[in-house]
Amino acid sequence: MNIPVLSLIDVHKKISDIFHLKNISIDFYPGKVCAVIGENGSGKSSLMNVISGLLPIDKGKMIFDNKPVSLSSINDGKTKGIYYVQQETNLFENLTVAENIFIDSLSYSYSPFSKIDFNEIYSMAEELFDELNVEFDPLAYVKNMNLSQRQILSFIKAYVANAKITIFDEPSSALTDIENNILFNIIDLLKSKGSSIILISHKIDRILKVGDQVAILRNGSIIEKGDLKDYSNEKIIQIISRSSRIDSFPKLHFEREEKILSIENINYKNNLNNISFSLQKQEILGIVGQSNSGKQQLIDVLFGISKPDLGNIILDGTSIHISHPHDAMEKGLALVPEDKMEFSIFGKLDLTNNLTMSSLKRFSKNYVLDNYITTNVAQNYIEKLNINPGNPQDYIIHYSGGNQQKVAFAKSIMHFAKIYILDEPTRGMDLASKNDVYNIMNNLLINGSSIIIFSSDFDEILGMSDRILVLSDGEITAELDTDHTNREELVYYLTL
Repeated sequence: MNIPVLSLIDVHKKISDIFHLKNISIDFYPGKVCAVIGENGSGKSSLMNVISGLLPIDKGKMIFDNKPVSLSSINDGKTKGIYYVQQETNLFENLTVAENIFIDSLSYSYSPFSKIDFNEIYSMAEELFDELNVEFDPLAYVKNMNLSQRQILSFIKAYVANAKITIFDEPSSALTDIENNILFNIIDLLKSKGSSIILISHKIDRILKVGDQVAILRNGSIIEKGDLKDYSNEKIIQIISRSSRIDSFPKLHFEREEKILSIENINYKNNLNNISFSLQKQEILGIVGQSNSGKQQLIDVLFGISKPDLGNIILDGTSIHISHPHDAMEKGLALVPEDKMEFSIFGKLDLTNNLTMSSLKRFSKNYVLDNYITTNVAQNYIEKLNINPGNPQDYIIHYSGGNQQKVAFAKSIMHFAKIYILDEPTRGMDLASKNDVYNIMNNLLINGSSIIIFSSDFDEILGMSDRILVLSDGEITAELDTDHTNREELVYYLTL
């Protein structure tokens, strides 16, 4: 009888105030690939953090090698035989390829203060590359490698680790077919050695090619699992695209004839390829994409954080150059970033200072701030967005995540921009708070502004957007009219 190498039994884990992993029960078998899939925010990476030891469980059991375990760290997980290849490559840029490959597996082979035989390490690396049919220079430094080369190097490290459980989190998003074949070869070799593989990927065709089992997540729970041979591409798309929410979005519609923004053939490194689209006045343009889709790079280009290699940005019929976020704000753009606490608000300043920080010119005369006006305007926005408790003198660091996001949102909209770029504007908010944000978005449209919303929430994109662009691997793969599309079509284009 095939005995699981790892079993999760009724596992629960609180991730944030409004998101939990709930009732997770699943078995992972030696020599099998289990594909874990679901839309962004479904809990895939959070579950991998639990399995690898990055996050302790709150409730339930983990049975590893027929014994209950309680992992205290990712190093604890590695010691027990769980190796996690995360989305972002975790390599040492100042070390060589060979040194990176063996730094985990050989670090304990040498006694303290002993001399490392680098020639042996380089020789072992060359033998390994021959075995895997990979062309790498063992002496090359990682800092000189591109993203796909670094990903392949991470796969090779996983192979050398020879773990009982190997986790690959979205490993193939930026890889060519040839590079994917290297990954598939490594997976096959690990399977032959009895390793249990957990594969997270939104590319369903690749999952069907290498997977044995499947587990589909939604809102922190496994909604379906089984043998992958019983699932077709179409069935998986249908399951992922089912919505468990019944929301009424307060969408407003306007007669839109005036084009306010045109993006023409934007290219940026290997991350964006010939990106072109337009935005009309009083329109909400939704953009969806999986991890590594190029979303962050596109936002950075639009807001002047990064300079594109090629392409034009045309605002109100005039070609503009945005070389700094200050330029973007001067030209009428505002950004609400995804990580509000890191990039938008000041935890140790009060509500009034946070809310007015981007618009100080409005409240100053002869370079002196009018504290009475700033406090009154701040109070007005506190009431508009139902920020609680809402005392203008409160320090934002003591507020909940959802209220911190509202403050970041209010700070940006106070700037009176022509175009608002919203990156995951309601992530982490409860339903009532989301509706507050949607109503503010409508007020922006009423006042003549336009919105570009980047969101992984399909219901939000469908409920609030006029048009939807699908961004995949740095390219726009589809443009959809919201009135004539649905979740299933979105999932289809995202999983191509």
